[in-house]
Amino acid sequence: MKKSIKYIAWIWMIMGFTLIHAQTKIIQGHIYDVDDQEPLTGVYIKTLDLQSHAVSDEDGFFQIKVKDTSGTLVLSLIGYKNLDVKYKGNEELNIKLQQDAILLSEVKVRAYGGNKTNRETAGAITVLDGDNIRTGSGISMAGALNSIPGVRMDQSTLSDARISIRGSGVRSQYGIRDLKVYINGIPLTEADGTTRIEGLDINDLGRVEIIRGPASSIYGGGLSGVALFEMNRAPYQERSLQASTLFGSFGLKRVSTAYRYGGDKINTYISYGKQWYDGYREHSKDERNFLTANMQFYPSDKQRLTVLINRTAQDSEIPGALTYDQMQQNPKQANASNLDKKAGRDQKWTRIGIGHTYQFNSMFSNTTSLFTYFYHLDHPLPYAYLHNNYQSYGARTKFDFNPKLSKFNTLVSFGAEFNQAYSTGTQYENVHGEEGAIRTSTEYKNTLYSAFLQSQTSFTPKLQLALGLSFNGLSYDFKNFLNIAKNGVKKFNGQVSPRAALSYNFGDFLSLHTSVSTGFSPPTTGEIQDEDRNINKNIQAQKAINYEFNAKGLLLNSRFNYDLALYKMKMKDELIPITIQQNITIYRNSGKTDHSGVELALAYEAVRDNDMKKVSSLRATFSGSYSHFRFTDYKILTADDIIKDDFTGNRLTGIAPWTFNLGLDMEMRMGLYANANFYYNDKLPLDDANTNYNKAWSVLNIKLGYQNELWSKLVLDIYAGIDNLTNTKYSSFVALNAVGFGGNAPAYYNPNPTRNYYGGLSLKYLFKK
Repeated sequence: MKKSIKYIAWIWMIMGFTLIHAQTKIIQGHIYDVDDQEPLTGVYIKTLDLQSHAVSDEDGFFQIKVKDTSGTLVLSLIGYKNLDVKYKGNEELNIKLQQDAILLSEVKVRAYGGNKTNRETAGAITVLDGDNIRTGSGISMAGALNSIPGVRMDQSTLSDARISIRGSGVRSQYGIRDLKVYINGIPLTEADGTTRIEGLDINDLGRVEIIRGPASSIYGGGLSGVALFEMNRAPYQERSLQASTLFGSFGLKRVSTAYRYGGDKINTYISYGKQWYDGYREHSKDERNFLTANMQFYPSDKQRLTVLINRTAQDSEIPGALTYDQMQQNPKQANASNLDKKAGRDQKWTRIGIGHTYQFNSMFSNTTSLFTYFYHLDHPLPYAYLHNNYQSYGARTKFDFNPKLSKFNTLVSFGAEFNQAYSTGTQYENVHGEEGAIRTSTEYKNTLYSAFLQSQTSFTPKLQLALGLSFNGLSYDFKNFLNIAKNGVKKFNGQVSPRAALSYNFGDFLSLHTSVSTGFSPPTTGEIQDEDRNINKNIQAQKAINYEFNAKGLLLNSRFNYDLALYKMKMKDELIPITIQQNITIYRNSGKTDHSGVELALAYEAVRDNDMKKVSSLRATFSGSYSHFRFTDYKILTADDIIKDDFTGNRLTGIAPWTFNLGLDMEMRMGLYANANFYYNDKLPLDDANTNYNKAWSVLNIKLGYQNELWSKLVLDIYAGIDNLTNTKYSSFVALNAVGFGGNAPAYYNPNPTRNYYGGLSLKYLFKK
């Protein structure tokens, strides 16, 4: 009898074990970065009941045991947003995680490759996610970029913007120069070095990575640095349709819609928007249309295909600069000449790019992109009426080889970039805003090419050395159809740009980096002509060498983040403008400057999501910079190369010695959120002689909103804010070295809007939860 009972017990145990085992399922898959498809190591995966957990390996692969055939997994990784993933059956998951820019040091950066965090990478690098970029009303990036130490975006109206980093680019008379800009790995910067970001809808941007300082060893021309933009991508397993509207002061109106689908084999983001703005000043209306399609296809674990289509139209009035007395009398007025000539810009951009990434094996991969970019410009100005057509095409390819050696492992990257552009322009007399007699009819063919090689060697797990080198070439082929005697070709001397960086990681609390890098910036097509409007055969690129020290780390249980940069950049062959007569300026390589500075970024997370408080997130930030920039050899010459003025030793024009930004962000579990930021800009010289100054100014912006999910299918986001709460009267965009003609004072100032209000609403419908 006892034996029978014993046998029965054994049978029940075996049956129970078999039943439990039969109910246990294995869910497996891979986890990648949504932006670059890099496999993510160390992702923590757990079930909702906390009964099972797993960690992804170096290939991003994971397996986890679950009890049910369907359910939810919770994924977390430092530097990335937490994600709930639903599973069903035995399907294999290909999960995409989005980066979280809250922990500045732990964000993965793509600046120099290597799939490393910011803390592990030498150089001054800042990453902003989409929410950071759309700080405030979401119609300008000025608030976001000005929160980065050493970076300044000047924008008084929506018709133009200027971005400078560590002083480079601040002298640009229009658009952006000295900064290399990419979108989804495709160059946004034109072949002659100029960039227009007005063609981007910032609501379509999901990420930007800013490299401060020369990075020509891998990205080609650009003294100030590089901006790597990424378009929005859909969160994994989300399929949604969103409609948004925005209203604000000075006739601001905006409507937009966006479709998102984040699947295992495809990621789709498509948006359309329209924006109207009457403007703070007279003659400053701005109207825009945006259409963007950003799609990623994942045919296999080895490859990814990216398709970008972007079409933008902007019709903008240009109010022009005012004298100091005019600004004090009525800052809303427009420049009389701009009014009479109906100055404005009607521009339509189209960008198409295709990118392909292929992982040949665990050690070797390639990313290649093909692109075309064209626009039409109708541009009445006070001194002329311009018609331009531009078209470019090109490619960029980059190979990565990682032998994964046990000692002295070296990651090698090499590749090339090519961009050829055709530009035709016709200039007419401007007769009260209408085309008059033709002045010039020209054509440019600009050809840019570069090849680069980079290595990153790990001597020990803590000590690393990075070396880089690039060779860059540029030529301008110029034709004047009304005077063929002025035709010519300008070939610039080939530029070799090396970089070396040494890093030592003491731990999460401290990593030290030192680097030496070089950069160059060629003159634009508008700067290569002499006083007779012939090609200046002697003009060359500006050059710089940058010495830098960085300290980065996390303290106080990883709640306190710091990033310190000390640098000294020496520039030579700077392009010095020489005004021959009104609206005619030529350039010479006759300047040297010294850029020495300190940059500091701090962030403290007082409350985190896992603290289980009513306030789910409370974060304070500080960023500041001190810039000691001087002319070390700066002589203004006449057209005959006779010294007219000597400004050696003066402060660099347009540079504020001190700038800082304070920010506070809060989120509550009930859905309320709020943010505030305060920005201070020190007084700065308006001319090379340092005789006129733009006074110091500061602005305070606040925003309050509520976001929550309604009825499990609808997400509501409603918000309101005030920009320039203190009603400061200031001009951030100033016309440097403006000259007064006919006895008039120089017109330096483009007044910014005074206190203004905005409010918005968006509804997102979730097709599948």
